[in-house]
Amino acid sequence: MLIFIGGCSAAAGTAGQSGDTSASRPAASGSTEASQESDSPAALPAPTPSYSQASGDGPAANVVLPVLPEVAKQETVEGFLSFVEYWFDLINYGYETGDVEPIRAISGPNCKVCVNFYEDIPSNYAEGGWLEGGYVDVENTESAFVLTPENRRQAIVTARQRVIIHRDSAGQSTGVTAGDLNAFRLIIEGTYTGDGWFVDTAEAVGW
Repeated sequence: MLIFIGGCSAAAGTAGQSGDTSASRPAASGSTEASQESDSPAALPAPTPSYSQASGDGPAANVVLPVLPEVAKQETVEGFLSFVEYWFDLINYGYETGDVEPIRAISGPNCKVCVNFYEDIPSNYAEGGWLEGGYVDVENTESAFVLTPENRRQAIVTARQRVIIHRDSAGQSTGVTAGDLNAFRLIIEGTYTGDGWFVDTAEAVGW
């Protein structure tokens, strides 16, 4: 089992789209130009780039950075669990893009599973390589929402990670990391900062 590659699995892909969808229309100045514009076909919106998963042909394309839900900013059990799910969305985003900074920004230095993630993801994307798969599928999240002695909240997450194909810059497989047949569990501890949550620790507790 992988945990963010270095020992247990963790990452569930988020498909999405990005790009400017606003229509580009010429500005009308004067009644003659306005009349001519009204007789012309309406300008069509620029096409939105389509999301595509990673494959042997190339890394994932047009991956949207997950947006923190409003509820995840609240100091409630619903807000905390929503934040935890968002945290895993960013893990998946890292697998697809090689970008670990969004997770680093909301996780503390004592996040044990993050260490593997910070080290392994960039190394797999170095020199034009990429990862295919590796998504963490979150099956369940729960929290008693009781403060720990460190004034943190705990969430127990049940998840499993999919198989990972490591590819070089030519798209050739350089190795395969098996996914999880059985689910694993993580304990995530978070602190409310006043305007949102922060992950202090994330540690595997068994599978």
